[in-house]
Amino acid sequence: MISIVIRNKNEAYYLEKVLHILNTIYKDDVDEIILVDNNSTDNSIQIAEQYNCKIVTIADFSYGRAINMGIEAAKNNYVLLLSSHTVPVGNQFFKSTLAFLKNKPKAAGLRYINSYQNYERALHNNFEVKQPLQHGLMAACAVIVKSVWQAHKVNEALGFSEDKEWSERVVNEGFKIYDINETFFYFIKRNQASTISRFKNETLAYYQLFKLKSPSRFKIIASFFKKIIFTNTKKYFSQLITDYKKMKAKLEIYNLLKKDK
Repeated sequence: MISIVIRNKNEAYYLEKVLHILNTIYKDDVDEIILVDNNSTDNSIQIAEQYNCKIVTIADFSYGRAINMGIEAAKNNYVLLLSSHTVPVGNQFFKSTLAFLKNKPKAAGLRYINSYQNYERALHNNFEVKQPLQHGLMAACAVIVKSVWQAHKVNEALGFSEDKEWSERVVNEGFKIYDINETFFYFIKRNQASTISRFKNETLAYYQLFKLKSPSRFKIIASFFKKIIFTNTKKYFSQLITDYKKMKAKLEIYNLLKKDK
């Protein structure tokens, strides 16, 4: 069987949807759901209790620490990490996962296909991840093998991309990360503050993991003005032309429908 670990903070609306699907579609495939909750002030805990989740509370949050605490609490060797706004897709999702892992003794984790580019890369590499720092696990929906994790915990100091860093580390130790031909839906509507915060954390982690030097202050500011003066202006007029053509098409439809009468 598979344990599921869901990281959560004030995501009651999404969490209820995810838990409903897990308990409706996959009730025979999963025997444990663990909610790692970061002091939610909404009714996340009550919802988790309604679905008989095991609840682990984390105060000093980092993505890596939440993953470690969730896996530590899991009773099964295979642990599916999920965000509170991610749902598996397909009746065979968990069955395929177990069948795949059964024949992969060196597996440390599984990445689920999330784009055509991902699918193309997986086909080319026979579903083995070759560049784990770039294309490793996505903790929004990924399996970690607990027996591997016990010797290689997730980095708790990283602000982001802890899943990619872990993937590279275990691959360097002789294990393998695989793509699997199953997928998931990731659904969330972020506000502006959340989007900017995510951008900041992702960008910082990118420079840290790849040991890159940040562009100069001049280049950052110049890039901003280039975007608002040239790129955004080009997009504006491109959208204006598209909207004008749509208006013409609607008028043509109106005239055609009027003739039919």
